[in-house]
Amino acid sequence: MKTDVLIIGGGPAGLSAAIETASRGLDVTIVDEASQLGGQLNQQTQVLRPLPSVYEPMRGFELANKLIEQIKGFNVRLLLNHRVVGFYADGSAGITDEENVFPVKAKKIIVASGAAEKAVAFPKWTMPGIMTIGAAQTLINRDFVMPGKEAVIVGSSDFAMETAIQLMDVGIRVKAIIEKQSGALAKEQEKASELSKNGIPFYFNSFIKEARGNGQVEQIDIELPDEVITLSVDLVCMDGGRAPILDVFYQLGCSFGFQEELGGWVPQYNHTLQTGREDVYLAGNAAGISTQGPLLLTGMIAGISVSEELQAISPAEANEMREALWKELGLLEDKEVYSGRIKHLENFTSPLLKDQFIS
Repeated sequence: MKTDVLIIGGGPAGLSAAIETASRGLDVTIVDEASQLGGQLNQQTQVLRPLPSVYEPMRGFELANKLIEQIKGFNVRLLLNHRVVGFYADGSAGITDEENVFPVKAKKIIVASGAAEKAVAFPKWTMPGIMTIGAAQTLINRDFVMPGKEAVIVGSSDFAMETAIQLMDVGIRVKAIIEKQSGALAKEQEKASELSKNGIPFYFNSFIKEARGNGQVEQIDIELPDEVITLSVDLVCMDGGRAPILDVFYQLGCSFGFQEELGGWVPQYNHTLQTGREDVYLAGNAAGISTQGPLLLTGMIAGISVSEELQAISPAEANEMREALWKELGLLEDKEVYSGRIKHLENFTSPLLKDQFIS
């Protein structure tokens, strides 16, 4: 199979890249392990703000539907329930549907592989009933399954606060927010305030000392600054942050840099979101952990850059649009994250890791 653009990942960044490339007449193929497009947007019921100016504020699943609707009518080939298993010497990607493996030869590749949640380890943290906040959100909003009746949240990011509110909305009693730092980490303080107004205590400078239970979590001990308390719960939701999914970049032999603000090790890229390999671009959380609005913008930038490289758009037009999108990215993105992104660009010609992986 041949295609102009192979997009690895059908989440918000991959879809926005597909819209930019396919709308200019390019043949686009999206490969995703999931059975539907949209990625994490599908289980996000909260209103997303801020989004790029071309989108009005809307709920996550509504945004997924809008993006999917936009690619209809364009020349986009969907390989859902498929995944990339490697790359051949001629640059073709090996794609599998778990029964067969076949090559896809692309002129350009955009990797929008997203991010994975990190767990918070404590004694017996692998017991049933203990999961990441994303897993809890998926069970509630996508699978319509109640993950428990009485819960605690470990962590206080915006994502953790949103998940706590969603747990409450479906009738789960949230008994505490446990945060190892001295204050709530959520930038949108109204979410933490909403939880406080509902009588949910925040335990700062605290952590779970141990979980107990017979077959599943039943109790947890919480180490507070001056005492240890025990809570009876059947659900513990952990927020250990997120890290970019990098496997494909290792296989492609891309260079890497380290930026704490972007989630640690991330592929090195320039202002066009081109990696150290001329035929490989990236977008979304793979380019650094961020929020949904900036993820869409990185997909748009990557899509425009690839369209320019494949001569579907002139360099002058591409430069003008790219410059405008970078300005909007600077306005929408958290200042620390954006600062880290700019620092990352500056290291494009001198990445920390190069030629370290087998391609």
